[in-house]
Amino acid sequence: MGLPLTFYNLFAPVLSRLRAGPNQFEPTQPRPDGPLIWLHAVNTDNRSLLSEIVSNLSDQIPDLWVLVTALDETSYELPDNCILQTVPDDSLESVQEFFKYWQPNVAVWLMGNLRPNLIFHAAKTGVPIFLLDTGVAIEASRSFGMWPGLRAEILGRFNHVLAGDDATVLALRNAGVAPGGVQKTGVLEHGGDALPCNAAERDAIAALLDTRPVWLAAEIHLSELDAIIAAHKQAMRRAHRFLLIIAPGTPDEGNIYAEKLRAEGLIIAQRSLGEEPENETQVYLADTDGEIGLWYRLAPISFIGQTLVDRPDIGPDPFDAAALGSVVIHGPRLAPHQNLFRRLGRAGAARQISHSGELAQTLESLLAPTLAAQMAHAAWETTTAGAEGLEMAVELILRALDDSEAEHEGT
Repeated sequence: MGLPLTFYNLFAPVLSRLRAGPNQFEPTQPRPDGPLIWLHAVNTDNRSLLSEIVSNLSDQIPDLWVLVTALDETSYELPDNCILQTVPDDSLESVQEFFKYWQPNVAVWLMGNLRPNLIFHAAKTGVPIFLLDTGVAIEASRSFGMWPGLRAEILGRFNHVLAGDDATVLALRNAGVAPGGVQKTGVLEHGGDALPCNAAERDAIAALLDTRPVWLAAEIHLSELDAIIAAHKQAMRRAHRFLLIIAPGTPDEGNIYAEKLRAEGLIIAQRSLGEEPENETQVYLADTDGEIGLWYRLAPISFIGQTLVDRPDIGPDPFDAAALGSVVIHGPRLAPHQNLFRRLGRAGAARQISHSGELAQTLESLLAPTLAAQMAHAAWETTTAGAEGLEMAVELILRALDDSEAEHEGT
């Protein structure tokens, strides 16, 4: 144990008790027989990545068990081969009991919430430990500033560090990870299937729209409708044939949307009534369930709803739009998909507006076909690269698991 970690263990328990009571190690399930991979994922915005990793690992090893540690046991819905446990406090006693009980073969850290003793003890006991990072760990490690040298010592304990981009690779090396210990994988978010749609329906509506410019307000909350209407009216001054498709977050409220739109003097067609977008239609109200994949395919620009209102537990996944070639516009409320929005933003595939007044200006700027095409291509690259990065990560984890089992058999 190095000097920085020694100082941490002298003073961190006192600070922890001042902030909140210790969460001692208390397992609620028995340790299953056979190999066990431990995934540490306390941030609920890692849910999609966690699920994909578990699914890909299980496809390769059907009888594999996965231990998931989170801040509480209500954070995730997991497959049957997963054991969900509350992560213990980072005291030496709890950490030692944790490893003695679970004896994981491989440990995988999903981005931030670095816990020095858990990481150090994994390295000490010879458990291969991975860090899957997109820059979050660098932010989290800054909290160790009060412990001189601790960040470098902890990050240096990881056997494998998989980073999403060149900037993160450089930052991790500067923070203490050995140059040969960092590998660029590309993004690790989402390799999921594209949302489905009825191809014949898509072709029929596309023929009706012909060359009209189209944008989509996807799964918006009713409280966002005023901002959407104002932005569309302003954008139509520049492009009078501009068509807005509105997919309400609650399709059952379609008639409420329709009344509001008509009261604003807009010419609408309502899908739930079997109506189609005609030449004079200004707003097509797509108030039906299960067709969002169709609208993303038809609209080259999508405003992601529920990002102008504070609704942290729900909201459309922006990768669904990006994967189908639709440029993403969104407001400042990013939860629960903040990592995905930021990923698209860094790639130049999304535009964030700080308030409703910016929406019309952003729409008008994206009417330039060259810019929209560049952003759509960046969106497609960002979403499809996730599958390759995830495949690489899973392959490395499985290789470490094989090595670990072979070592145990040889002893």
